[in-house]
Amino acid sequence: MNKIISYIGFAIKAKKVIIGQSHLKRATDKIHLILVCSTASENLKNLAKNIATRQQCEMIVTEPLLETLTNIKDIKIIGIMDESLSKAIITNKEKINIG
Repeated sequence: MNKIISYIGFAIKAKKVIIGQSHLKRATDKIHLILVCSTASENLKNLAKNIATRQQCEMIVTEPLLETLTNIKDIKIIGIMDESLSKAIITNKEKINIG
């Protein structure tokens, strides 16, 4: 799980993360991965699926709270814009209970 937290932290520090549903809806940059908290509403999960389809990217529902992974309070959805960090998170998603 530490690797995933590090990868997400690198993306946040590099400003390669879009936080929140309203920002994701309006995103014009390429999103490579969408992370949705397992406690998010069904409407938010459906929105994430629609954005993932539109952006042609993968969507992962995280079992540990997204707050824990990002260290950002009250967060339910983020989009990762960095391709290599997205691939690293997808590759290592089995190491924690996400997917």
